Amino acid sequence: MSLATKKIDKSGIKKIKQEENSASPKAWFILACCLSFYLYEYILRASPGVITNELMADFGISAGSVGFLIAFYYFAYVPLQIPCGVITDKFGPRKVVTTSALLCVIGAVIFAESNSVFFAQVGRFLIGAGSACAYICSLKIASVWFDKSKFAFIAGISMMMGTFGGIFGGAPFAHLANIQGWRSAMIIAAIAGCVVMIISWLVIRDKPEGKKFIPHEGGLLDGLKIIAAKPQNWLIGLYSLMMFLPLCVFAELWGTPYLMQRFGITNEIASYGGIMVLIGYALGCSVSAKLSDYWKSRRRVMSLSVTCTFIGFSIVLYAPELSFHTVLAFMFLSGTASGFSILYFTAVQESNPIKYSATSVGFTNALCMTSGFVFQPLLGKLIDYSWDGNFNEAGAPVYALKDYQFAFTAVLLAFLLGRILMIFIKETYREDH
Repeated sequence: MSLATKKIDKSGIKKIKQEENSASPKAWFILACCLSFYLYEYILRASPGVITNELMADFGISAGSVGFLIAFYYFAYVPLQIPCGVITDKFGPRKVVTTSALLCVIGAVIFAESNSVFFAQVGRFLIGAGSACAYICSLKIASVWFDKSKFAFIAGISMMMGTFGGIFGGAPFAHLANIQGWRSAMIIAAIAGCVVMIISWLVIRDKPEGKKFIPHEGGLLDGLKIIAAKPQNWLIGLYSLMMFLPLCVFAELWGTPYLMQRFGITNEIASYGGIMVLIGYALGCSVSAKLSDYWKSRRRVMSLSVTCTFIGFSIVLYAPELSFHTVLAFMFLSGTASGFSILYFTAVQESNPIKYSATSVGFTNALCMTSGFVFQPLLGKLIDYSWDGNFNEAGAPVYALKDYQFAFTAVLLAFLLGRILMIFIKETYREDH
């Protein structure tokens, strides 16, 4: 056998091994385990949205204070995104996911047992800190265990799993909280987190066998300087901030009380509005990569996403005399449209060196999650600003439909800004991706 033939054989064998690793059941099992943690932390993130009235009555606070309390999740989550990207690149997802799950459990217990707003804020802060690495670790596994052509698809299904967590944090958690009380429901969630933590340590591996794990070298600023120096990364990150609002503002917090007021329904029934957004978002995320590959464009899909999301939520919020089921249908369609935007993670990953994959994702996710950091308390303040000062028998403020509609105007303006940003974002799609 000639030397040239040997080289070809070795190259072919190497290629086959890479393909086997990228599609192996073990790789998918490890990814599924990491995604189970992402699903779990999303339950903790979204669950307060169905108990806002209980929180206001229990702690004696207003909508603005509830928004500020729940936003403590993001006060930890957002600043930790970039450090978590570097930490994940350096230590691998196994240790990071296990430690993160432990923090979520501790935070859930503190939140459940809190007798003051301060300790409730501490609990939400720890949950946010523990959740910070969830999505980043999923995409790190995607970059290490799978071929790069699968990255956009895995980014989509990863976000889809997160939305499933939001679904469980809706009506199922509302039902559990109504039966057991919201504090007992949070303790049950903490117990479930212990199971996730143990499984994560036993199952997740940082790299395939025979493949050397290459940790991030140098300090935090090495990769960050490269990423932050590109205007493209900032534009994509700001776009992601606008496009996460349907989840962090409507599905996670203010959607349920808005529908309760508009249709005079219980929190369990109203929570289906957020569920429709989440199911739609999951669908949009899962097909975004296929649609992008069909059109051979990231920009086209992202532009379509923000335009249709603006139209859909405008109808949901302001179209008169719509039935509850019609509103649910439009919320599903609007959620689907917003799910297409998940390509912002693919776009930023394609715009930066692969060795900084987790750092670039962390940078984008930091800007993305600023949406909750800013808009959850902002809408609470806007609701309070429009409020006429009435209270119910339990001592909780009673808000009118106009109060919620006034506040949600800020979200629609953000969508318009997102559409303007798309004019300046460059195409990143490549045939060899």
